[in-house]
Amino acid sequence: MAEERIYTIIVKQMRVEVSKDVYQAYHQAREAERYQKKVVQQREMSLERFQEEGVNAEFQAVRYAPGIEEELIRAEDIRRLYAALDQLSVEERLLIDELFFEGTSEGKLAVRLHISQQAVSKRKKKLLKQLREIIK
Repeated sequence: MAEERIYTIIVKQMRVEVSKDVYQAYHQAREAERYQKKVVQQREMSLERFQEEGVNAEFQAVRYAPGIEEELIRAEDIRRLYAALDQLSVEERLLIDELFFEGTSEGKLAVRLHISQQAVSKRKKKLLKQLREIIK
């Protein structure tokens, strides 16, 4: 004779008898919640977590902050880029400005200029190559 198993869960600090389906659904939801918490903890980067794990958060922030050398190199790169852009024609600068500084898609710019998207793409590639040569 098979003995029937009794399924219980704890509700408000009291053990309550439930059916097998309720028991399984409860524990499935509980495991899903645990998994979600684990995923969040793995991706979370909070000051409290660093402190709990004994990591010096100030060190981490400084470690990832760009140094003066990187800032100077970036400033020089930007200066060279703008100098190269100044050598382009007005139409070429407008195309670069729309695509890279305004975020206009090639398709939308093509419609506005009454040309194909492929033509915009070819012009963009040509201009980028030209800018690379100027910057070198």
